[in-house]
Amino acid sequence: MSHENQEASTTMPQEATGPLRHFRVGRRAMLQSLAMGAGAAVFGGTALAAGHAPHPGGMAAGAAAKPTDDASSTSTLLFLDQHAFDTLSLLGEQIVPGSRAAQVPAFLDRLLFVESTETQKRFTQALGAFEHVARDAHSKPWKMLTNTEATVLLTKMSALPGDDVLRRSFDALKSAVAESYYSSEAGMKELGWNKSVVFAPPPVCT
Repeated sequence: MSHENQEASTTMPQEATGPLRHFRVGRRAMLQSLAMGAGAAVFGGTALAAGHAPHPGGMAAGAAAKPTDDASSTSTLLFLDQHAFDTLSLLGEQIVPGSRAAQVPAFLDRLLFVESTETQKRFTQALGAFEHVARDAHSKPWKMLTNTEATVLLTKMSALPGDDVLRRSFDALKSAVAESYYSSEAGMKELGWNKSVVFAPPPVCT
């Protein structure tokens, strides 16, 4: 392999597939997004910078948690701490109703556990952006917002210019939740799947 090919192989991004592909970006975009640094720190940015997942007792764990109907807890989470998981669960439900019941947050937590450190950082930063917006607007974490407050903030974020860091965070998280949900059984049924599709048996079986 030539030196040029070797260099290309080390700088090429991961294959752009799966619900987390929106967080796999180049180094330039990563540096640009750091201008919003407060968001990265909200959900364990320090731990991630060292290459470790946030500890359940980390920076964001001090906030009181609302009860959630998702069975995941700090004993079963692989990457997110409980506060971040609860925030993701609520956000996912607000953006794609039904995603929490389909266990999308737990699915994303497991995907993040095996992702690259850069993708983990990007996801954590995007989630932190919502937390930063909530605290800036209402002096409380996102999961403590009323439905009306959350809807107003989500509407504002979705209407920002496409190159705005908050808009990118909104779009990336929405895409991750939506793609995960619509690949689940509940999501496929919502799209019209009725379990009627069957595959022909291989010739050997006949």
